[in-house]
Amino acid sequence: MPNLLLALIAGLLFPLAFAPYDLWPLVLVSAALGYTALVRSPTPGRAFTAGWLYGVGMFGFGISWLHVSMTDYGFMPLSMSIPFTALFAMGLALFYGLAFWFTKRRGTRAMVFAGTWLVLDWVRGGLLTGFPWLYAGYAAIDTPLAGLAPLGGVWLLTLTLVLAAATAVDLARPRVSAGAALAVVLILVTAGLLAGRHAFTHPSGPRQQVALVQGNIPQDLKWLVTMRDETQEIYHSLTANLPEDTLVIWPESAMIEFYQDIRGFVDGEGERIAAKGGALISGLPWRDASTYPPRYHNSVAVVGSGHDGVYHKQKLVPFGEYVPLESLIRGWIPFFDLPMSSFTPGSPDQPNLFALGQEIAPAICYEMLYPAQVAQRTGNADVLLTISNDAWFGHSAGPLQHFQMTRLRALETGRWLLRGTNNGVTAVVDARGQVRDRLPQFERGVLISEYQPRRGQTPFMVAGVWPTLLLALAMAVLAGGKGGRRSGI
Repeated sequence: MPNLLLALIAGLLFPLAFAPYDLWPLVLVSAALGYTALVRSPTPGRAFTAGWLYGVGMFGFGISWLHVSMTDYGFMPLSMSIPFTALFAMGLALFYGLAFWFTKRRGTRAMVFAGTWLVLDWVRGGLLTGFPWLYAGYAAIDTPLAGLAPLGGVWLLTLTLVLAAATAVDLARPRVSAGAALAVVLILVTAGLLAGRHAFTHPSGPRQQVALVQGNIPQDLKWLVTMRDETQEIYHSLTANLPEDTLVIWPESAMIEFYQDIRGFVDGEGERIAAKGGALISGLPWRDASTYPPRYHNSVAVVGSGHDGVYHKQKLVPFGEYVPLESLIRGWIPFFDLPMSSFTPGSPDQPNLFALGQEIAPAICYEMLYPAQVAQRTGNADVLLTISNDAWFGHSAGPLQHFQMTRLRALETGRWLLRGTNNGVTAVVDARGQVRDRLPQFERGVLISEYQPRRGQTPFMVAGVWPTLLLALAMAVLAGGKGGRRSGI
């Protein structure tokens, strides 16, 4: 029982390494204590239980904010939203139960543990719709180890941190050789430190002025029909007196009506900005009437003359943007009937956006958590753009965690990142993942800043996750020792 309690406590420490707490060394402490609980487990079955409790602590605390959207905006009572969130956390915890179980079966070595952890994190990010949240590597965004990101993305950072934590435990274990694991840790850390001194991309033009408009419209009012005219007036007034030659960004679903129904207003705003040498990019719902029944998309478009492009979101959020098994569960509870929850995903081969002579790689909200998709879309783009509406999660840790994870995409691709949101975090992030400018959350305003367009490819953009994944698989399969095998489940 004390060992299971240790696993649960270790998991509860894990989210404290991330925003808004930012106690990043706790990711090492958490992984080390979790691995200690694994080492002390007498059988693979008990190791599975310890790993599952570790995951319950991690997600039970780390994503507890999910119930906010269900309760505050999905009209679900706490008596339902908290159990729903708990069940989701317990399901995600199974990945760590499997990681602990497999490591115990293979011989309980640091390299097996870290390799298995990484592989199952990768699976978690893609299985069904995927849930790529709270990877350990995100905690290192503001550390010297961040130089690993352009080499292997968040995956290589995660592998390094977990391996370092478990190796520290193995070094203290009697009759366990940890020399090989320590050598790998030292090689990875050195690679990260050296890569952090190197710029893999280069400037592709003069700095560009940008204005990120934060409307701060309350989520419980945003989708009301009575807010349509007021919403247009808010964005018109915030945009009216911006400087010339400015790239103007409106956030996800800035307009709450389909573009096809209000294109007169949206195009008019775009033309007015274009007349001053600028361009307008806006998030808005999109209706495609070329099919029957029509398809609906969560989209971002460049509007105004001399520019081009519309992008339809590919990675949709379950229940928020589409309802799984829709014909069976629509109408059960109001949460399954949220506004704009019948979107269709966009095609993977959509072109990027173009404005002011630059290629812009777009991603909408949750899509920024998919490293491979962002790296692939970046290609020859000059800058990354993401728009979001995190108002669904109120004053919880969710929006700040989201922003922290988004920043790593800039470092992985060597590009500046423009992030426009409804109520925060609206910011400009440089090619090293550092925040250059930001607006306060929950305030209406405009962030006027600038960014440096860049071109070139990082090693992660070229090779993706595969080198790291193959290394992790080799560690998981080949590094086990006989001493840790026991009978059991």
